[in-house]
This record gives sequence, C-alpha cells and structure tokens, in this order.
Amino acid sequence: MKNLLAAISIILIMGIAGASQYAFGTKVTSYDTDFGAPLNFYGVPNPGTYFSIGYWETNVVIGYDGTDVVYLHQGPLGGGVLANDIRLTPFDYLPAGSKVTIQDNDIGQPLTALPPNPPGATIGWVNLYGGPGQDLDDPVYIHAGSITPGGTNTATNDIRLKNVDQKSPGSKVGNLDPDLPKVFANFVGGSPNPITRTGGNGEIIPLYWPSVRYVDINGNNQYDYPDDVYLCIGAPMAGVVRVNDVRLSGTV
Repeated sequence: MKNLLAAISIILIMGIAGASQYAFGTKVTSYDTDFGAPLNFYGVPNPGTYFSIGYWETNVVIGYDGTDVVYLHQGPLGGGVLANDIRLTPFDYLPAGSKVTIQDNDIGQPLTALPPNPPGATIGWVNLYGGPGQDLDDPVYIHAGSITPGGTNTATNDIRLKNVDQKSPGSKVGNLDPDLPKVFANFVGGSPNPITRTGGNGEIIPLYWPSVRYVDINGNNQYDYPDDVYLCIGAPMAGVVRVNDVRLSGTV
C-alpha cells in the first residue's frame, strides 16, 4: 500500500511540474508559456465521451441559486461528482478552478443540468469595451438559458468565467452587480456568440467546433489531474491554445 501511494505521489509531482502557472478565468496571451500548446479532445478512456456542465443542489434554496456549486463534469451527469471534475464556482474553502479529489467532501454529490432544461446553459461573451470582436478584456459568462446575440442580457446567477469589475472568475452575478444587465454581443466573424451550449443532460455541444478541450500535461493520453482545460474562443485551426482562450482550470 505504501509503495502504491508513493508511486501515485511521484506521478502527481511529475505531472504538476508541467501544469499551468496561470489562474482559472484568465485569458491566454501570445506571451504566455501555454500559448501554442496542443489541445486534445475529451474521450475514452475517460468516463463518457464529452464534458458536461451541472450543479450540485445544496438545498439552501430549492432550485438553482447562488449557493449551488457548478462543475465542469466528465461524461453524463447521472454519476455524481467525479475526481478531476472542475469546480466552476467555489465550494467551501476550495476555489473555482480547483479539481475535485477523492478526499473532498463534494465527491459523489448528485449533479443536475442548469435550468431551464431545455434549452440548458449557454456560454457567451459581452463586448464590454467595444471593438469589432472579443478581446482580452471582454468577459465570458455561463448563462442559464439560451442566448440570442444582441438580444439577451446577463442574468442573476450567471457565472463569470473572467474577472469583471473586481468580481472574480467563478463568482455569480448578483442583483446589484454592475454587470447586470449587460447584453451579450452580436455574432462577429472569428468571435462567435454564443461560444457553446449544453444539451438536456448537460452535455457541452459544439456549435461551431469543440470548444472545451485540454492539454495533456503528463502525456498519458487521457484527461486527469495535472491537465489544463480551456474554453476555445476562436476557430481551433491548428488545434492549439490561442490568444483569448479562457483557462477553465487553475494552478495545481
């Protein structure tokens, strides 16, 4: 048993040594060390063949609300929170962008697709500072419901995937926050809106290309703890991390 734990520790240390130094919810620039890193599709031998988005109903208030924890989950939502799922909102002392481990208190908790279901959740961006398309300053949100570009506003409990007016990535939009309401931007070539959406079971459905992909940090051909996850903003082209992509996992 001791030898097994030692081997696992060595593997984790080797993987972590190459993992991202950048925080959850930051956008990639051309000067970053992960710029140009090769992206991988999520699939076997991992659980399921896709990432999904779901929330753990904490029952402080019945129904999706500001207290519920939201996850980027591996595979369909029916199996509960898994090790290496990513918290998209904080849980207790564990920050947004952290990955679940088998020792954590939220492991195995049931997950539900964000309402209304259908159409499920949508990820989109707001053109906060003007310009022809999405840039490094423009915020990205998980919106519970569909997005009509130029005709849908941010809503209470939308999740910020980038900091906005000193509101941190992973925080939920509140009734008195300065980014409520802000209209989701119109579709622009190279900066589509919405970026992606989820299906009835929380499955992230590519609208234009697979938008949530990962970098295989430890080179073992599967998604696991050391790997970095990205929301790909523009067309994947060569299948590498590019400027403006949003980091969906934090430092480990």
